[in-house]
Amino acid sequence: MKPNFDEIIDRRNTNSLKHDACAVVFGREDVLPLWVADMDFPCPEVVMQAIRKRLEHPVFGYFGHSDAFYQSIVAWMHKRHAWDIEKEWICFSPGVVSGLAMAVQAFSRPGDKIIVQPPVYHPFYYVVERQNRVLLHNKLIRNEDQYSMDFADLEEKLKSGAQMLLLCNPHNPVGRCWTKEELQRLGELCLKYQCLVVSDEIHSDLIMQGFVHTAMAGLGKAIADNTITFMAPSKSFNLAGMASSEAIIPNPELRKSFIRISNEVLHVSLGNTFGDAALEAAYTHGEAWLDDLLDYLHGNLLYLNDFITRQLPSLGLYRHEATYLVWVDFSALGLEHKALQHKLVHEAGLGFSEGSIFGPGGEQHMRINIACPRSVLEIAMKALQACCV
Repeated sequence: MKPNFDEIIDRRNTNSLKHDACAVVFGREDVLPLWVADMDFPCPEVVMQAIRKRLEHPVFGYFGHSDAFYQSIVAWMHKRHAWDIEKEWICFSPGVVSGLAMAVQAFSRPGDKIIVQPPVYHPFYYVVERQNRVLLHNKLIRNEDQYSMDFADLEEKLKSGAQMLLLCNPHNPVGRCWTKEELQRLGELCLKYQCLVVSDEIHSDLIMQGFVHTAMAGLGKAIADNTITFMAPSKSFNLAGMASSEAIIPNPELRKSFIRISNEVLHVSLGNTFGDAALEAAYTHGEAWLDDLLDYLHGNLLYLNDFITRQLPSLGLYRHEATYLVWVDFSALGLEHKALQHKLVHEAGLGFSEGSIFGPGGEQHMRINIACPRSVLEIAMKALQACCV
C-alpha cells in the first residue's frame, strides 16, 4: 500500500520540538510550524513493524550493533549513492551534530582554525566556537538563482593554516546539491593544504529530480582518506527521535582517533536498541517508501515555486536541488530580520526558520520546511500572501 502523505497527523502534546515549542520559539502557540527539519509524515510501516517486533522481547539491556546493522548501511550506500564502503569504516554516532562535535574534539585543538561555508546550518558554528576553535567564514557566492563556492577565498583560508573544513553536502539551508566537479576541486584543495574535510551528508537521500548526490569520500582514495562523512536515516525516514546515525571513516588512523573520543571519552558508541532496529529496517526495506516521499516532496516544491512566482513575485526563489527546506529571499519587503520574523509570526501566523541564524548571508531570508501535507502548505502560502501583498 502506498503511503498517504496527505494525511494530517496531530503532533501537538507529543513532546514534538517542532509543534510543542512554538510558544517559546515564536512567542505564540498557534503558529503553523514549518521550521525544524523533521517531517509531519509518519515513518515507514516497515520501521514500525521492526520496532514492534523488538518490543516483543521484554529485556532492553546493553547491546552491541549487529552485523545486519552494519550491512544495511553498506548496502544503502551502494544502491542509493553508488559508493562502495566497508563495514569496518562505520562508526556509530547518536546524531550528526554530536558526530561533528566529536570530530572537532578528535582532530583539532583549541585555537585551531576551522572553515565553514555560510549561510550554513547553525550548529556548525556551535561545535566550533564552543570548543574554543577559531571560525573562518568561506562565504558562498550568491548568484542569480543559486549559490556557488568561492574557491579563491577558500584557498586563502586554507593558506592561513586551517585545520578542518566542515562541509554541508547537500547544503542546508541554500539547497545546493554540490556537483562532482565542485567537490573534487574542494577535495583537492584540502589535500594540498592538509585540511581535513568533515562532511555532513544527512540530507543526501533527499535529492530533487534531475540532480545526483555525490559522496565526498567517493571521489577516490586520497580524498576518502582525508574525509570523515556523517549520514543518518533521520531526515530521510523521519527518525530524528531515534538518535541513530553513522560516521563513515575510511582512514584507519582517523577512525581510531574518532573511536577513542566516542567510545572511551564520551561513551556514546552504543546508541539505543530501537534506534538500531529503525535504522536497519529503513535502510533494508524503506527504499520504495523513500521514492514515494521524494515524488511527494517534488510536488510540494513545484506548488510552492508556482505560488510564489505567481502570487508573491517580489520574493526571491533559488533553484532548489536538495533537502525539503526551501530558502526564500524576503529582502524586497525592506525589513530587518527581527521585524520580518515578527511580521510573519504575528500577522501571518507562520513559523519559519529565520535566516540570520544561519550566519552571514542569511539576513532577510527564511527557510521553509515543505515536508508536510500539501493542504498544510497551501494554508501557509495563502497566509503568506495575505501578509505580504
